[in-house]
Amino acid sequence: MRMKRLLKPSGHFCIVLILASMLLMFGWTMPTQLQAASGEAPNEILFGNPIALSGMYSAGAMMSQIRAYDLWVEDVNAKGGIYVKKYGKKIPVKIIRYDDKSDLGTAVKLTEKLILQDKVHFILPPWGTATHFAIAPVINKYKTPVIGITASSIKLKELAPKIPYLFILLNQPDEMGQALVDLCKELGVKSVAVIHHTRLHGIEYSSSTLPQLAVSGIDVALYKSYPLGAKDLSPLLKEVKAENVDAFIAFSYPPGTFLITAQAKAIGLNPKLFYATVGVAYPSYRDKFGAKTVEGIMGAGVWNPNIPYPGVREWYQRYVKRWGVEPDRWGTAGGYATCEIMQKAIEIAGSLDPKKIRDIIAREKFETALGPVKFENQFNISYPGHVGQWQNGEFEVVDKATRTAKPIFPKPAWQ
Repeated sequence: MRMKRLLKPSGHFCIVLILASMLLMFGWTMPTQLQAASGEAPNEILFGNPIALSGMYSAGAMMSQIRAYDLWVEDVNAKGGIYVKKYGKKIPVKIIRYDDKSDLGTAVKLTEKLILQDKVHFILPPWGTATHFAIAPVINKYKTPVIGITASSIKLKELAPKIPYLFILLNQPDEMGQALVDLCKELGVKSVAVIHHTRLHGIEYSSSTLPQLAVSGIDVALYKSYPLGAKDLSPLLKEVKAENVDAFIAFSYPPGTFLITAQAKAIGLNPKLFYATVGVAYPSYRDKFGAKTVEGIMGAGVWNPNIPYPGVREWYQRYVKRWGVEPDRWGTAGGYATCEIMQKAIEIAGSLDPKKIRDIIAREKFETALGPVKFENQFNISYPGHVGQWQNGEFEVVDKATRTAKPIFPKPAWQ
């Protein structure tokens, strides 16, 4: 009789048993968060990656992030994964990637899908400043630490206290604008023409740099915008040429940067200083136009394999061997560094607890393929350089503080 009582299930037990059976019947598996809470090690550490595989951002995404992320996965898994002290073993990593189609709304939806449906542990960021803005509320809501690499915005600095789970690795418009203005002053530039695209990147860079030019006494002879995705900028560039300025500055994304360069060459626009932001640092930019043609052209941000930090040259060689192409001279090493920092934060935390990892990212200094990284108020305070210039086939640092080569001025004639 006593045995029967012991075997007789309670009402609550029956409900639990029925629910468990239904969940199993519909293919439910324990989410990664619940696995961690139960003390069971996940089979893989999952990183979600909503990023442009198509659309206008896709070339930049492939250049600066996708290959870098995938190389990191291969490197980590070749060593057995990331060691997590809580589980007493190394755990392999895996990326779940979706195409955000270069669309902000899609990026937001995919980020939430990755967190809620795919149950990823962490998010690797998408491409572009506006896309980082778009996903910031989502990652903050779900307390998922993200280290952004292709985001450059003064507004993000202002918002940082409200989005404590977002960190930014890239150097910022005010820093790069000031370095460019200081260089112009050093070189004796008296007049400048400025154009920019109408997305957040172009607006912020121009609004940050123009006041600095004015304070420095440099005459802004022309200041105009153009729509992102424009197919012909020759009328605007002819206006620039007519002003006969010392310096030409374009706050542009890669398609615009390539177009501006081709059409400036075609119409003979060759000022003493020629500068554009995103795309100039790409090896594909140098290769498309030829090293002699781009000699002396300047661009925003700079990293190269000759900077004096441990492991940088080795990482560069490993990247080239794996992909058969060179990394860009601004963001690719940063894309890899994003992953390195996440890995080291997990190892220091000894767990997959996102809050612990967030706090470690905020306080530690990290040695990476980019060089040393230290965040203050969620922004990296150490970057190899702010202004680069193509010289003899390499993108050299020419801003005064950290230059690796003396700037070429005036820019040589088009070849």
